[in-house]
Amino acid sequence: MNDNRIEKYTKQFGTRFSRKQKNKFKDEIAKEFSELGYEMKEIEGRKWLNKAKDYFFGNIKNAKTVIVVPYDTPERKIWNKVFYFPFDGEKTASKTMAATFVPIVALYAIILIFVFFGGKMTTNPIMTAMISLIMFLLLLFLVYFITHGIRNTKNFTRNSASIIAALDIAEALSKDERKKVGFLFTDKNKTRYLGADIAGKEFKDAGKNPNIICLDCIGKGSTLQIGYRPQNRKMAQEVVKCDPNKKNIEVVKIDEGMQFQSAMAHFDKAIVISCGEVDNDGRLYVLGTGTGKDNKLQEENLTRVIGMVTNYLHKQK
Repeated sequence: MNDNRIEKYTKQFGTRFSRKQKNKFKDEIAKEFSELGYEMKEIEGRKWLNKAKDYFFGNIKNAKTVIVVPYDTPERKIWNKVFYFPFDGEKTASKTMAATFVPIVALYAIILIFVFFGGKMTTNPIMTAMISLIMFLLLLFLVYFITHGIRNTKNFTRNSASIIAALDIAEALSKDERKKVGFLFTDKNKTRYLGADIAGKEFKDAGKNPNIICLDCIGKGSTLQIGYRPQNRKMAQEVVKCDPNKKNIEVVKIDEGMQFQSAMAHFDKAIVISCGEVDNDGRLYVLGTGTGKDNKLQEENLTRVIGMVTNYLHKQK
């Protein structure tokens, strides 16, 4: 495990929220992959007002397996508990609804209070002007909050850990293996997963349908699971056999409903590896992403995932 790499991608390039931050991250990771002999291809796409920019390292036409990492960071959630379910996009949307909309409604209520009662609180023209200015600024902030959100500076688990793992995996491959393995860093991993969508279309346009291994929140948790699309159970089981710890790892089928609002919906042959805890319904979840609590990594989890995926790639012909 490279301690300098951990420091770099959890702190120096740990926030990848604005386009400027993403570009700095891209320059750094491109330099590391270039040293390993990889070429970079940018994949861009737009939907309505959203624009995504993915980074692919390798040769799309030659890659039989692609390691997918969601590289952007989530916005700050102003809430006590924030749950993320790596295998179940529908449940994530349900569980984060309050964390997303309650602050918006609260801020809107404050603006309404100023509108209805602000003018009655004082007859002083200076105070009236100040109240009007405050209302205007609050309205601008509300619009910005709804359309962009506010950056979260602690993003160890989601998804700095996966970036570190991907680089370590690439470094462990031989020169010949690197020709067959690509690395895709996807942007806009929220709701519609625009980055995964444009990447899936890029593969189809190139006439390719590679095996996808997605690393999503592998930084902490007592449980490691592998989720798979219905047609990829065999692949998931083959990866499990490569676990260096030789422990039982549960494989979980990700049905169509769970793929909703998930990157898995955009790749035909895909599995996802995640770490976290298990709720009463048996669903794997990660607690605290998008908050200041996402500030710890369990290196044993990283080492295990890196070893498992690397062993699997070594066995591919």
